[in-house]
Amino acid sequence: MGLIDIIKKATFFEILQGMSVTGKYAASKKFTIEYPKEKSIPYPRFRGSQALLADPVTGELNCDACHLCETICPSQCITIESSETPDGKKSLDEFTIDLSRCVFCGFCEEVCPRAAIVMTANYELASYDKRDFILTKEWLIANAVHAHKELKGR
Repeated sequence: MGLIDIIKKATFFEILQGMSVTGKYAASKKFTIEYPKEKSIPYPRFRGSQALLADPVTGELNCDACHLCETICPSQCITIESSETPDGKKSLDEFTIDLSRCVFCGFCEEVCPRAAIVMTANYELASYDKRDFILTKEWLIANAVHAHKELKGR
């Protein structure tokens, strides 16, 4: 038995394996979600659009403008502008995310020491206007309603 015969047998076996997987899925029950009427529930670790969280008691934003999320972002889609208050604390003036550049990696959420920015379950982000992909501070605060319920109480 030569090398070519061995390759032919191995290739035939691999084709049979692939066909068995295809056949298994072809015979299984299918389900369809009629999107505008029915919406799918994202998995718990789904990373959708970002949101800025506030303290539920005081209503004050958790973000202290440390710029860590802006620094770690691989696509450099986060822009933060801050100023200093008279008592020496940083205050967040502008927080902008360009979703057209965002890769939804979640690094911004992981690096935040105060859990101010989170990835939400919001997946309905389609738009015909590119300006809709620039998320402002106000939009991010309003998007906190889509945050996973275990994160809202932080």
